[in-house]
Amino acid sequence: MSVSKIKYLIRRLIMKRNLSFFLSLLLLLTSSCSNKGKMIITSVYEGDNGKAVYFDTEEKKGNLFISDNLHLYTILDKTDGNTWIIVEQAPAVVGEGRVETELQLWNIPESRQIDPPYSLYGSSFEKKDGKDCLVISTGDGTKEIIVSLADLLSGTLPEKAESAEAEQEIQDETGKESGTESTPETGLQTVVLLKLGTKENEIGQGMVDKQLEGGRFIYAVPSFAAFENRLYIVDAINFRVLVYDYSGNFVRKISYPEKSEDGSVNVVMDICVDKGVLYLAATYSNLVYVVDSETEDIIEIITGSDTEKGKFKYLDILALDHEKNLLISDYEYNILYVYKRDVDGMHLLRGFPYTEKDQLVFDTEGKNYSAASNGQEVTVSDSQGNVVGSFMYKFPSGNSHIIDIDDNNVIYIQTFESESPGAQVDEGSYLKVMQQDGTILNDYPVPVWPGGPMTKYIVVDEQGNIFVAEYDFTGSADTESQDIPPTGLLIRKAD
Repeated sequence: MSVSKIKYLIRRLIMKRNLSFFLSLLLLLTSSCSNKGKMIITSVYEGDNGKAVYFDTEEKKGNLFISDNLHLYTILDKTDGNTWIIVEQAPAVVGEGRVETELQLWNIPESRQIDPPYSLYGSSFEKKDGKDCLVISTGDGTKEIIVSLADLLSGTLPEKAESAEAEQEIQDETGKESGTESTPETGLQTVVLLKLGTKENEIGQGMVDKQLEGGRFIYAVPSFAAFENRLYIVDAINFRVLVYDYSGNFVRKISYPEKSEDGSVNVVMDICVDKGVLYLAATYSNLVYVVDSETEDIIEIITGSDTEKGKFKYLDILALDHEKNLLISDYEYNILYVYKRDVDGMHLLRGFPYTEKDQLVFDTEGKNYSAASNGQEVTVSDSQGNVVGSFMYKFPSGNSHIIDIDDNNVIYIQTFESESPGAQVDEGSYLKVMQQDGTILNDYPVPVWPGGPMTKYIVVDEQGNIFVAEYDFTGSADTESQDIPPTGLLIRKAD
């Protein structure tokens, strides 16, 4: 065979190998691109030390998503498919008197942080017409704006979400600033008005690290409780609980530890009160402090080490059942734990699946209740399937959940109502007071919480006294920014 022939055959062989390699590479890239949008995320969670966020896929567990030794991260909300999360970022080391936090919106498959045109405080994820949406508080306490997450990702926003002027129009439509004296229409009388600050009669203030367009401010007032003529208001920035009587007189303050034993900041997100004891749920550290309400001594710290999981993953809401057992809900594990307190301390009785907040409310016989919406009609039933009563929304559509049940087994139901199931704005919210025979005793208009990570803002005590928390904007000097900063916290009592 000639030399030229041999060279020709070698070139053909190289070309074939290159072509085969090219086709294999093309097939691999095509497969990779097609699978990128189909990433199935099975879970998303914080690291054990709170300084990182991880996610698991069907192929690999423990994928690092966010990591920063200078900050602590808490996942406040996530979509059903774990593709979107709202994360609260707080400094790992804090100075005296204030904790600066920032809320962040992340898309995990795209590894992108999105800055929406509104504050994320008080916002959450919901499905609307089968689409994942961000429900955004407008800041006036009565309306919400709903934006498709797909639109946020693509940069295409609904007309009402494009400017600060649009938000102001919505605020103008609904009316009036909070912080005014009660009106006959609401039936709510002012009890406590706390200005923002660190003094004895003030509530803590925190400012967001990242300044977005127009400025963003957060005022952390996570929760409050009402028990035996006392209001217990969590002041998370100042690491204390402020105690007032039902007439608005300051009684005392109860301090709690600023940090847990591992150095995590104790940002208390919820409070529950029983005779002589406070239960405080702290995020980041995911602990429940049992505090003596008279001496302020820490009686016990519930860590979750006695649970099947060995720890709490993300504490959500605290409550007491009809036997005064403590209910601790774990949002991440979807488990509701029941603890009994006796002279020897706190003891885990059981844990069972946690799917909705109505599971935290009991009547004196130990029954739960639920409110089911069907268009404009709402049916209230107990856990044994008995229909207690029904009522109609004032607007064509809405949803409801049980707030509480008092010692007379009167049921308190909050509604969120709108013009249509897919409406971008909730037109109103009401608190229905229903007897066991279905009779509606009262129907109070109440605000939609306007922002801030508040766990409870409508509270009912055992005697049926109703309290509603709102931001107060009286005297606010800033009227230009997208979020008009409040000047205080207002707690009102129903007549």
